Amino acid sequence: MLVRAGAQQTSGWKLVWSDEFNGAAGAPPDAANWKFQTGPGAAIAGNEEAEMYCARDSSAPCRADQPNAYLDGKGHLILVAIRTDATVTVGAKKASSPVYTSARMVSVPSFLYGRLEASIRIPAAGKGIWPAFWALGQEVGGVHWPAVGEIDVMEQWNPLPGTPEKIDGVTIHGAVHGPLAPGSKTGFLDQSADYIFPANPAAGLHQFAVDWTPGAVDFYVDGYLYHRTSVGSLTGKEQWEQDRGPFSLLLNLAMGGGFFGYPDASTGATPTMVVDYVRVYQRQEKALATGWSNADIGGPAEAGSAVLRDGVYTVAGGGAGISGRFDQFQFAYKPMAADGEVTAHVIDQSSKVAQAKAGVMLREGRGAASPYAMAFVSPDGSVHFRFRTARGEVPGEVLYKGPATWLKVGRLGDVFTGYASTDGKKWDAIGNAKLALKHDLIAGLIATSRDNKADNSVRFDYVDVTRTDAAFDGEAAPLPGVVQAERFDAGGAGYTYSAEFGDGGPRIEEMADAAGTENSARGYSLKELKAGRYINYSVEVAKDGDYVINVRTASAGAGGTLHFNLDQKPLSKPFSLPATGGNDTWQEVKSPIVHLSAGRHTLALVTDSAGASGVMANIDLFSVRPQ
Repeated sequence: MLVRAGAQQTSGWKLVWSDEFNGAAGAPPDAANWKFQTGPGAAIAGNEEAEMYCARDSSAPCRADQPNAYLDGKGHLILVAIRTDATVTVGAKKASSPVYTSARMVSVPSFLYGRLEASIRIPAAGKGIWPAFWALGQEVGGVHWPAVGEIDVMEQWNPLPGTPEKIDGVTIHGAVHGPLAPGSKTGFLDQSADYIFPANPAAGLHQFAVDWTPGAVDFYVDGYLYHRTSVGSLTGKEQWEQDRGPFSLLLNLAMGGGFFGYPDASTGATPTMVVDYVRVYQRQEKALATGWSNADIGGPAEAGSAVLRDGVYTVAGGGAGISGRFDQFQFAYKPMAADGEVTAHVIDQSSKVAQAKAGVMLREGRGAASPYAMAFVSPDGSVHFRFRTARGEVPGEVLYKGPATWLKVGRLGDVFTGYASTDGKKWDAIGNAKLALKHDLIAGLIATSRDNKADNSVRFDYVDVTRTDAAFDGEAAPLPGVVQAERFDAGGAGYTYSAEFGDGGPRIEEMADAAGTENSARGYSLKELKAGRYINYSVEVAKDGDYVINVRTASAGAGGTLHFNLDQKPLSKPFSLPATGGNDTWQEVKSPIVHLSAGRHTLALVTDSAGASGVMANIDLFSVRPQ
């Protein structure tokens, strides 16, 4: 068991598995990474699908000389559905559909939690075309779908269900599925949402991802958080099965389903899905300083990284750069709220490409087209202040007349200013811009190579971000929903938790995973909390109403009492955390019914009295559900 005293769970992400699809043109995908499921789609996947899934050695109508999955020799996987002369009658409505051969690939390794990410160009929309990147739980011990759980990172349906003539090429879906009730084999939970692209996504690659943690799955397109699902969103009848155990990843191109429709004469002969990469990241706890995280913004062709050693941050990023409407770079960042600044000294950078960049940035979230303000230096020594005032706009820029390796960007209200210095003592303002951005930003270090074949490895020191009471990862937790106990706000001692914790903050422990099941769901918990402490969480309540807060707790003996404050006012009287049978035996404890008003608030967990051991029970998470 890994114990990390005084360290918030936010830290670096480490690439633990990927397929970049490098190989000779026409080669099959790597058998060490993927296996094929073959046969009629309706038998393999259900959904009254009409395609025939093929591998290279499959019999007719599959053809070895027309593979449905192959590498293009340029770092991409090609999934192509090929129309045949055959037809098939499918579904309860006896629909007639052309038979397409296609491919359905399942990852050989399986994964529990992390960031699941792929860069994909989806096919042009047409009747019956159903591309998907998703994850499915293991069918072991007689447990089958929907009880195994499912995470649909990306799928697109056409035509839209109930509208047989409507083709929508700009909408994709993200969802989690599980049984509506224990043991249910038919009815299933459907927590889903749509993302609508501003333009046709089939014109280029897009980054589809989920951040998957115990009790929650967050959905992203091109870095934009558009959907959050969690145990806190359930009514209490449905089952959350996303913590059951390892999931396999799937890529497939289905052709037709009973709930939305089938190909017809208008459907293209060879719908094609292009996959640039599939990557799985997991937390690397000692990579960065407390409260920091990192991400590849916009899905660069080369995976980036960020680490901190002996006071030096090394940030390596590839990608097309930060100059147009859509960015690609590696970002090491921490949350910052309201006014403040980010400062760093650029020691050196590895790239020799003139338009490579190393610098500091304030940004409105991880979206690839998000507004930002940044100061950077290129390998030729030129220094710039660049800013995007609104999502998807072409950025403006001011060139600094002189050399500099110390950079700073500050915010005062809506005014963002870039600064440069040769020594970190005397600063010159490069320029400023007015940006109407959210209260919470992310602030940090950028590296991009403007070269998709090699990254730009940049070393920074003297890195500083103004300490403010900011939401974890720059995003307030949505309520109803789930809040991981270790995801408290980022301000530090006296800002977001009691000063008595010290600069390290509440003690966080990685949870045991002896069984790999819901009752030992890994993740992190707060441990050894003392009485008379508070911990703040930024939340966004969807609507006024009565709620109950379910605290997931474990304790060998009586666990003490706690209550919650909303904006420093108690929501209820203290309630008790019982003995659960052990410090790794988890149980949900309900608070009294509380009333929450809509809008942005600070929810504080307040410890009132210690348990039998002299400290509070361990706390994993708390889910907030409507009554």
